[in-house]
Amino acid sequence: MSECTKAEWRARLRAARLLIDDAGRHLAAAGLASAGLAWLREMSGGMPATTICAYVSGRAEPPTAPLLGALAGAGHTVLVPVCEPGHQLSWTPWTPGVAMARSALAPVQEPVGPRYRFAELGAVHGLILPALAIDAAGVRLGQGGGYYDRFLAAVGEGAVPTAGVVYEAEAVPAGELPHDVLDRRVQYILTPGGYRPAAE
Repeated sequence: MSECTKAEWRARLRAARLLIDDAGRHLAAAGLASAGLAWLREMSGGMPATTICAYVSGRAEPPTAPLLGALAGAGHTVLVPVCEPGHQLSWTPWTPGVAMARSALAPVQEPVGPRYRFAELGAVHGLILPALAIDAAGVRLGQGGGYYDRFLAAVGEGAVPTAGVVYEAEAVPAGELPHDVLDRRVQYILTPGGYRPAAE
């Protein structure tokens, strides 16, 4: 395991993301849209209309707006998270042009609309999650709020296919990221260049 702490990893990764120029972000956005659609097709067995939980990216994150648009344009129902007290998540529908507002609990933008508990969503065919880095064993380094680790623990391992989104340079060898028993792994690594399963 890396001798660097989570805080040190986060600082380094955030700084590197700020160096990516607009052209690089544009290419990444297009790649993620294509890779995300392909991943969902595999996870759903090619079903034409599914329910997918994803997220609205922040400024320095790999851009997900084209991915969300591509998913909705293909006929899928797209939901994104809303932060709730106690580091919990609820889910609200995302459609192109939906009104957005800054969260009262986290430095993120969230759609304005009805909020649902995950158990109320019915069959969900995939979860696309943010990450700062993911190792080849599926260890995910998040922003540090703990929202997604709590959510994944409640959902249960393997209940829904999970993919963490990172730039290719943020997909690192197994054992490189610090982690503990509370950290939940993802099953797939999704980058602008494609997707691949994390090793067991």
